[in-house]
Amino acid sequence: MSSQISNGLEKTRPKIGVALSGASGRAIAHIGILEVLRENQIPVDYMVGCSSGALIAVSYATGTMEQLKDLFYKLNLRSLLKLWSAKNSKGGLFHLHNADDEIKKFTKGMNFEDVYPRLGFTATDLESGELVTLSMGDMTKAFKASVAVPGLFEPVVWGNKILVDGGLANIVPTIPTKEMGADIVIGVNLAADKFIYENKLPIWRGYRFITRFLGLQYIREKILTKFSSRIFFQFDSQSDLLEETDIKIPGVLTVLTKALDHAMVISKQWQESDMACDLMLEPRVKHYGKINFKSLEKIYLEGRKTAKQALPQIKKLIESYGE
Repeated sequence: MSSQISNGLEKTRPKIGVALSGASGRAIAHIGILEVLRENQIPVDYMVGCSSGALIAVSYATGTMEQLKDLFYKLNLRSLLKLWSAKNSKGGLFHLHNADDEIKKFTKGMNFEDVYPRLGFTATDLESGELVTLSMGDMTKAFKASVAVPGLFEPVVWGNKILVDGGLANIVPTIPTKEMGADIVIGVNLAADKFIYENKLPIWRGYRFITRFLGLQYIREKILTKFSSRIFFQFDSQSDLLEETDIKIPGVLTVLTKALDHAMVISKQWQESDMACDLMLEPRVKHYGKINFKSLEKIYLEGRKTAKQALPQIKKLIESYGE
């Protein structure tokens, strides 16, 4: 960045926020984008991540992003599944308690209050369907809430709420980023669909993942045969985050049903999210699978390429802010 821009930023620059979508393995593109912003002295004051985007956000804030990138390249299905356990799981086929140590390599066991830029992770209130932005307290626990795909992973009790994947409400958290205080919001969308639970009931993405990779066909028989009429045909029909209570997590089918009940309503409510975004970056990675270990380098480089192409627009937004 030129000295003229740098000087201007120091004097009057707007607060910049970045909203990171979820997208499983494609999230490595976020790393490429954030690297380019950092290399070009584009400051980031707020960052809100959804699902896998939350892990990228926390690694940026704790200085562990390079370590996380290395982990991406070493990932395989076997190592991933070691972090999941079905033993005593409630409300999901698996829980992520075994992943705590791995997650803490990047959160460093810190709370949101301990890091900069200011971070937020999005999750969805299972009862109300409302999007919740977690920005205080334990980042490790908050991350597990943000990635709790309904039916696949155990929901997380946070205060008086039961939380699941933030992508149920909206995959690119631009409005929460704006609400945190950002003057300029840069969104990054890596997902094939903005409302990932809307079209063709992709609420079943966790179920499809399991049947495809683990071969648990009995899940298909039990869910689709016994409960299809109940779920499919009824489809259309932080201030409260208090001290934890004895809230009980419902069963997996109840979690799925509640998530489906919310999906269509939520997608309509969040059409305005684009209005909160000054620039949306959309790397061409949507054709890659969410768990595509062989294409990670290509996805990462596409993130860098997209960010480099957007630099003139980003600098212009900063320079012209307030005019």
